[in-house]
Amino acid sequence: MGEWPLVTFTLLVQSSVGIVILTALYFCWFEHEVGNQRATLVMKPALLTAAVLGCLGLLSSTLHMGYPLNAFHALRHISSSWLSREIVFAALYLGALCLYTLFVLIKGHMNRTVLVLIGLLGLIDIFCMSSLYYHTSMLTWMHINTYFMFFGSVFAAGAAIALGVITIQAKVIASPTLPYKMVAVALLIIFLAVTIRLIIQPFYVEWISDELLTNNAITFPQTPIHAYNEIFALRVIAWLMSIAGILILGYSMWKKRVAILTAGMPLVLTGCAVIFIGEVLNRFAFFIVK
Repeated sequence: MGEWPLVTFTLLVQSSVGIVILTALYFCWFEHEVGNQRATLVMKPALLTAAVLGCLGLLSSTLHMGYPLNAFHALRHISSSWLSREIVFAALYLGALCLYTLFVLIKGHMNRTVLVLIGLLGLIDIFCMSSLYYHTSMLTWMHINTYFMFFGSVFAAGAAIALGVITIQAKVIASPTLPYKMVAVALLIIFLAVTIRLIIQPFYVEWISDELLTNNAITFPQTPIHAYNEIFALRVIAWLMSIAGILILGYSMWKKRVAILTAGMPLVLTGCAVIFIGEVLNRFAFFIVK
C-alpha cells in the first residue's frame, strides 16, 4: 500500500480547499440570516477541519520523499519547476488558512472576502499540484483527466465534508428553508463534479489505448491500457460509491424535506461519508499502477 502517502496528501489538501470554498458560500447565507457572530459560530468547526486536513496532508507528503528537507532546494527553481510552484502555493495556502483559523477562533469574527481569497490560493495550489503530476513520465497521468480528477475531488470531497460538518452545527439556529438550500447546493456541486469526470473517462480510455500504438517514448507503464484494466473493478466500485452517495443525499431531500437537519440528518451524514469513501477509492485507482 505504498500509495497511501500520495492518496492522503493529494486528497486531504484538495478536500481542505473545497471545505474553504463551501464555508465561504454557506457563511454568506448564514451571515445574512443570523448575523456575523452566530454565523461564525456555525462555520468555525468547518474552518478548523479544513486547516487540520490541510496540515495532515502536508505532513503525509513528506512520507514519500526520500529526504524531506531537500524540498527546500526545490524552491530555487520556481520559474521552471511545477514542484517548486506547488510547494510555494501549498505553503501560502496552508499558512494563510492556519493563521486565519487561529484569528477566527480567538476573535470570533469571520470575513467572507478573506475566505474567498484563501480559497483562491488553494485553487492555484491544486492547479500546480495537477500540473506536477501531468508533466511526468507516468503515461496514465499525462492527460487532462488528471486535472479533472483533482479539481473534481476539491468539489466532491470538499463539499461532502463541509456539508457534514456544518449541518451538525447549523441545526440549532438555521431557518426551515436554509438547511434544504445547503443540501441542495452541495448535492448539485457533487453531482457536477462526479458527472463531468465520468464524461471524461471514455475519452481518457481512448487516449491511453491510442498511446499504446503510437507512443515510442520510454514511459511508465509501458502498456497503460493494461494497467488501467487491471484495476477496473476498483474504479467501478469507486464510481458506484459516488453515485450511491448522491442518491442518498437526493433521497434525504425528497423524504425528509421539512426535517432535513433532524430526522434526515443520518441520511445526510451517510451520503457525505459514502461520497468521501468513493473519492478515496478513486484516488487509489489513480495512483495504483501495476
